[in-house]
Amino acid sequence: MFEVKVLDVSKKIMYIKWSGMVEPEEVREATNRITELLKGFPSSGFDVLVEMVDVTVMKQDTREELVKHQEWLKEAGMKRAAVVVEGAVAKMQLKRTAKQSNHSEEYHFNSYDEAFHFLKDEAKVHI
Repeated sequence: MFEVKVLDVSKKIMYIKWSGMVEPEEVREATNRITELLKGFPSSGFDVLVEMVDVTVMKQDTREELVKHQEWLKEAGMKRAAVVVEGAVAKMQLKRTAKQSNHSEEYHFNSYDEAFHFLKDEAKVHI
């Protein structure tokens, strides 16, 4: 499952939540939804808060689709990703997909509040 929404238009913060057993088609659907939501931002460049707290281990084809998704996010103007993640396996998978997509601005947090405040407080620096 996934959820996508805009958290803060003025700070240009997008929200993505992955939960359960994520399928490749869901990753593609999330990309399409984000494409539509980005049209509501006043200019290019945005940050993403990602919650992956209750995601099960991702299958290979889902991980491959997630790499494409991250590459697309970067091309679409993503500056930073603040990721809420629990568990060593999930963190390892995230580090691998970030490396494969050449995404060097991914930061991991233990809570939604920490991740949101990081993006909100730092947004004025680069956007």
